[in-house]
Amino acid sequence: MSYLVLIGEVEMLPELYGEVWVPPAVEEELLHPEGPPEVREQVGSGPEWLKVKSLSEKSTSETSPSGDLLSELSGETAELVRDLDQGERAAIQLATGSETSLLVIDERDGRRVAKELSIPITGTIGVLDLAGEEGLVGAGSAVDRLRETSFRASPKLYHWLLERHR
Repeated sequence: MSYLVLIGEVEMLPELYGEVWVPPAVEEELLHPEGPPEVREQVGSGPEWLKVKSLSEKSTSETSPSGDLLSELSGETAELVRDLDQGERAAIQLATGSETSLLVIDERDGRRVAKELSIPITGTIGVLDLAGEEGLVGAGSAVDRLRETSFRASPKLYHWLLERHR
C-alpha cells in the first residue's frame, strides 16, 4: 500500500477491492515516524475503505485449532516464516482461511509462505495491472512513478506490465 500512496494511486484500492483490511502490525508499520510522510498522512486520516482488523476478530472457522496456523508450519516454510517481519506474518495470518481474501504482498518470502498456505496473492505490480485493465491508471505513467521510489521489481516484470497495457 505504501508504494501506491507514494505514486498517487492508493485511491484505486477501494474501487478495485472495496474494503482493504490490514492487521494492527501493518498499520503500525505504515504509521511509523520514520516512514514516508505521505503514507503516514494517508493511513492516519483513516480512510473509510481501510479497516484495521485484529487476528482475534477472525471467526474460529478461519483459524487453526491452535489459533496460529503459521506456528504449525514446518521445514523450509517455517524457516521463511521466522524471517518475515511482524506485519507480513500478521497479514498472512489474517488472510488464512478466508475465501474472499486476496493478500497484497511484495516481499518474496512472504509470497512463498502465502502460496504454501494456498492464499491468493498479488503484489503492487498486480494491483497496477488490474487497475490498468479497469481503466483506472495508465500503466506507463504508474511504472515511471514507481521506478522513482525504492520499490524493487525486475525489469522483466516492469516490461510485462507495460506490454500488457500498450
